[in-house]
Amino acid sequence: MRKTNGFSLIELIVAMAILTIIATVAVPKVQVWNARNRGLKVVMELLSDFSKARSVAGYTIVNSSGAAFKIPVNIPPEEDETSDDDDLSGGGDMEVFVGVRSQTAIVFRKREYGIYQKTSMAVTDWTSSKSVMLKRNLLADNVTIERVNETMFPPSNSTGFTSLLAFTSNGRLKGLDDKIINSVGGDDEDKCGNKTSLQNVVLSAVIRSKISSGSSESIWYRLNINGNGDYTICTQFAKDAFDFKTKGDPLDGYL
Repeated sequence: MRKTNGFSLIELIVAMAILTIIATVAVPKVQVWNARNRGLKVVMELLSDFSKARSVAGYTIVNSSGAAFKIPVNIPPEEDETSDDDDLSGGGDMEVFVGVRSQTAIVFRKREYGIYQKTSMAVTDWTSSKSVMLKRNLLADNVTIERVNETMFPPSNSTGFTSLLAFTSNGRLKGLDDKIINSVGGDDEDKCGNKTSLQNVVLSAVIRSKISSGSSESIWYRLNINGNGDYTICTQFAKDAFDFKTKGDPLDGYL
């Protein structure tokens, strides 16, 4: 009878111990890698959606409640007009619709942001009932928007418009107070370590991506965009606090 070779109990125990050690070392690195990708995905999507929202604001025009001016029109008949031609002679009214350029905005919340549009030009009309959501971006687990433009802290609810940045038809940005944003001020001169700062920042968003649900260790991102669309992305590994001015590191693509 041929003897079948196998593993002894000791060999199996040793193999399991080695696998346990490898897993113990590898899992934290995988968690960090996943957290980095989750956070960076939100940053890049927000950068893209900023451009989309500004484009929509610049090119979309809607009718104002269907209203129209009626202009009297009197078209004389052409000399070579025949009975088979369309009748262009006579009078009538030509309707000219009065258009308003609909306002577009990005509304920030703790776990999501969305692009909204409203037809009214009144500042107080930024409400869910008078706005249409063009796009909604739900953030991944353990990823949150912590701050926008220094003083704006996105709410946790999914209906409020308290953290809103609206685009004008010429691409400039306004706050909820309807004032043009020329620079966010404050940390406008964050340098991502020793790199040259980006001036005249109109959007500065801080995104936090936790390593795991039960840990406060996080990868922080700051996305700064100026009025020309130039941007910087800073990143930092920290717990509940961060300091991009002295410790932030620029990602590849820092402008």
